[in-house]
Amino acid sequence: LELGKPFSAAIDTDGNLHTFGYGGSPFDGMGWLGHGNDVSHLEPTRVESLFEDGCEAKDVKIGESHMTVLTTEGEVLTAGSGAYGRLGNLETDDQLFLEPVELLGGMVVNQIVGGLAFTLALTDDGVIHGWGRNDKGQLGTGGGLMVDMYAMSSMPTPIEAQLEGRTVVKVAAGHSHSAAITDKGELFVWGMNQFLEPQLMNSMLHTKCVDVVCGQNYTVVLTEDNEIYSMGKGRTGVLGHANTQKKNSPELVEGLVGQDVTSMSAGYTHFACLVGNRS
Repeated sequence: LELGKPFSAAIDTDGNLHTFGYGGSPFDGMGWLGHGNDVSHLEPTRVESLFEDGCEAKDVKIGESHMTVLTTEGEVLTAGSGAYGRLGNLETDDQLFLEPVELLGGMVVNQIVGGLAFTLALTDDGVIHGWGRNDKGQLGTGGGLMVDMYAMSSMPTPIEAQLEGRTVVKVAAGHSHSAAITDKGELFVWGMNQFLEPQLMNSMLHTKCVDVVCGQNYTVVLTEDNEIYSMGKGRTGVLGHANTQKKNSPELVEGLVGQDVTSMSAGYTHFACLVGNRS
């Protein structure tokens, strides 16, 4: 189940994709429900084009006005508004049906994540490919001292810089920034106009990171020692440090020390995690 602001999507046990919510308009963009029109749906409705093609959905991510689907065969499909190149097909026109991201053809994608208007795909060789809006450096492709508010990439572009030669095993995306974990447990963060390329978090090299999630201008990471660290803007208390201060590098969340964290979830301005009982 993937929840968005204007629409949502769910994958059933047979791999069928169902979407529901606002269908869009010529002004807002349209097609993100994948039904071939801008009709809104008040209840989950199966995306028939995928069913008819025999495509089984493995994962789905929802942005502000686009949808990205990962199939069980490792293919990436997109639909919705084409503004800022968020569909990854070199065009800015809306797509009313889910269509393959052709430039990822021949690659096997293991994971997809998305922010407000961009998408990242992690391939089986440990390389991240990104496309869409890049006004905050969320695609990690650099751009000098600052990026233009209209910066974008309409095609999947490998994210290199400090990640070149490293194998990424986990990627996360927030509103306008991203994070990744390598097979060595290293944490990299970029975007938010703070880092325009992947930046290694040296303060985390004393341990191995195993999971990471991103919200709106904040990042939370879980280590192999079952400790949670957070960084970013804390004005809503989302960082869990009993204050609303900004943290430029990951800091230990003291209130969760000793807890057995089993999963994490990041909303735009709040965070939640599940903890188990330690024997």
